Amino acid sequence: MLTTTIYKKNIHDLNNYEFKVLKPSTNKKLGKKVLKGKFKDYKFLTLTLVERETCPKDCFHWETCYGNNMPFAHRMDSKDEQLLKNRIYEDIKNLNGKKALIRLHILGDFFSISYVMFWDMILKDFPNIAIYGYTANNINSKYKDSRSIASTISFLTSIHKERFAIRFSNDLKNLFSANSFDVVKPKKGESILCPVQEDKTPNCGSCGLCWESTNRQIIFKTH
Repeated sequence: MLTTTIYKKNIHDLNNYEFKVLKPSTNKKLGKKVLKGKFKDYKFLTLTLVERETCPKDCFHWETCYGNNMPFAHRMDSKDEQLLKNRIYEDIKNLNGKKALIRLHILGDFFSISYVMFWDMILKDFPNIAIYGYTANNINSKYKDSRSIASTISFLTSIHKERFAIRFSNDLKNLFSANSFDVVKPKKGESILCPVQEDKTPNCGSCGLCWESTNRQIIFKTH
């Protein structure tokens, strides 16, 4: 069974990593900035961790993770003590108040309660920051750690509202979820196929449903 990325050479040692760990988006599907809604003109920043190492073991896409098709992605090691307060925090501080919507995580997932609470600190310290993304952690998981992390994510969402918009992957009972088309088909009024994947809008920045629509599930086709 795979336990980490298949591209181990692209796990970067932060002692020798001269670039920022929070990166401006260069992804065509994501876009460079938000074009509508509450976070209009916020620039997208992205964080990439190590897939599988940081993910709950019951993730539906454990073996088929789209990281398998991303050999060149720079993966940040979650075990590196520099990552959070020395690198991520400083990257955000150096924005000098410029507004950013951070996409967590291009690869990887929330790996501990303390890591989730790190983002609570970020949101409290930096009112110019908002966060969105997805997690395979689930309150119904058979793994205690995954249930605890999911509960903490829900708690932060209740505090920060749209500024911490993390959808739960394949939590079919939760309207604020992001589900695989392989798991569930769209239900009229309750869910919507990703408009970007359907070519109904150019990119996430021109859509905004994932962080602004709290009462509809988003359905994604497998990457």
